[in-house]
Amino acid sequence: MIRVLGCIFQQHDLRLVVVAAGLCVLACATALTMITRARAAEEQRTRLIWLAGAGAVAGSGIWATHFIAMLAYSAGMPIAFEPGLTVLSAAIAMGLCGVGFAVALMAGGAVGGMICGFAIAAMHYAGMAAVQLPARGVWDFPYVSASILIGVSLSGLALHFAFRGRMRRDYVLGAGLFALAIVGMHFTGMAAVRFVPEAGHAFSPMAMDPFALAIVLAASAAFIVGQGLIVALVDRYLARRAQGESLRMRDHIAELETTQKALKKASNDLTVALGVAAEANHAKSNFLASMSHELRTPLNAIIGFSDTMMMEVFGPLSERYKSYCADIHHSGEHLLALINDVLDLSRLDAGHADLHEEEFDPAELISESLRMLMNQAGKAQIGLSTHIEPGLPWLKADKRRIKQILINLMSNALKFTPAGGQVRISARLVPEGLAMAVSDSGIGIEPQNIPKVMERFGMVDSAMSRKHAGTGLGLPLSKQLTELHGGSLALESTVNVGTTVTVTLPRERLVARDAAIAAA
Repeated sequence: MIRVLGCIFQQHDLRLVVVAAGLCVLACATALTMITRARAAEEQRTRLIWLAGAGAVAGSGIWATHFIAMLAYSAGMPIAFEPGLTVLSAAIAMGLCGVGFAVALMAGGAVGGMICGFAIAAMHYAGMAAVQLPARGVWDFPYVSASILIGVSLSGLALHFAFRGRMRRDYVLGAGLFALAIVGMHFTGMAAVRFVPEAGHAFSPMAMDPFALAIVLAASAAFIVGQGLIVALVDRYLARRAQGESLRMRDHIAELETTQKALKKASNDLTVALGVAAEANHAKSNFLASMSHELRTPLNAIIGFSDTMMMEVFGPLSERYKSYCADIHHSGEHLLALINDVLDLSRLDAGHADLHEEEFDPAELISESLRMLMNQAGKAQIGLSTHIEPGLPWLKADKRRIKQILINLMSNALKFTPAGGQVRISARLVPEGLAMAVSDSGIGIEPQNIPKVMERFGMVDSAMSRKHAGTGLGLPLSKQLTELHGGSLALESTVNVGTTVTVTLPRERLVARDAAIAAA
């Protein structure tokens, strides 16, 4: 040990020794990092690429350490290196290190490390054979054996700890032992030789200053090793990032699967609930239809008998009784109209509403409907007017249902138009078909309340609506009857200006006027 330390401190430029040692540590750490990436690789080809790179980095570092240390050596005489053997020593270091790393990956770190130790020794003594100087080398073979033993044993131990890889300190210990194997083997091997000057040795001395050459060599080797370290660190960062993304994606997928199961369960529960609601709705419609039918019989009797009493068929009545009879008659008619609306809606819901189609003149139907409401308009002091486009074609539809639609719309218009107002009924051809519109100059509806009045029993709470009885079935029923004919109902309204409800029947329901008259 004293001899080795004496060789280092007395026969070497310590500045270059420090440079060589630093480069050696960097190369060992980089090589082990690249081996770690090889162990993590899944594909065989990628693993081999990483091992080859690790061998090249380790071999470059070992060779550069040896060569810089040789340039730091002071033999007291000029020194040179034979190019062929120098290149061969570098190739030995790279190749055998790559083989050692591959064996370590397959058979265990200690075995692969020992091969790397032999690579260090073979590189060193091949490099020593390349040394040229006017002297003869005298070798101390016990020290030669010791140098080889140091390189092989420490390298095997280094890769054993590095490949055990239980903790970060194993990796650090492995890199430190590997660097110690290289440095220890080199300087022990240098302590094993003594150069005796001898005349007659021809050689070509180096043209470049040894110190400058060592710095250039160190910079070049550091660049190569640094590139390898950067690639390994970047790859490790990307791998960890990909692993993190994979874990996050896996958690996200698991969360989505859980959400999907919850949604599926909610969907199944909703389907069951909708089925129950549909059955309940069907039962309700059947009940309303049945009750409406049962109520119509006594109501018809009430209306008929009250009408008979008003006509005083069986004798005169006092004015008071006649007024009571009129109230009974009007209330019965109102209740019967309400029951008829409920019955119609129930039939529409149950899909039992059939159309009894016939061909008729829409202008004539509008006039009939208008006459039915003349008395009501007169009492309310509301003007009625029509604007019917001349030469309208006939309609093929359910005449009673179309009349029911018009009467419902005109009744609503009269109900919500104050005295002195106007209600106008128009009919004209549009590209979609026949448009019949009922317009009034009534109180109007606020935009946010329009969807509400289109719902069943939907009424807007206003001073005018409270003055008039109603159930809110007129518009929804008219809309459904229009759609049953394949048409559409649209409502436009402005507060304190008025409301326009337009019923549009499709062109397929229009019949040429002449053909319709001839068929009639």
